[in-house]
Amino acid sequence: MNKVKLLTRLQEFFNADEKQKREKAEEIKDVIEKLKTKQLKITRMLSECQDEQMKKALQMEVDIIKAQIEKGNDVLKELYSNS
Repeated sequence: MNKVKLLTRLQEFFNADEKQKREKAEEIKDVIEKLKTKQLKITRMLSECQDEQMKKALQMEVDIIKAQIEKGNDVLKELYSNS
């Protein structure tokens, strides 16, 4: 195999890896946006809720979603820093 073919194949290999990283980052961004929408909806429900037990349950759900969003953002930062 000559050098040009070898370099071409190596470049294709590295480009495929970058493409997978970009696709994964886009998927994570989509999930984060959905989580933010869900968090907003639950926060609105929480502000309108009168029942204390329900408020606690809704607040716990908001806290869990917030943690998931933070985790997703951390993963994105790690993906971009490794690029």
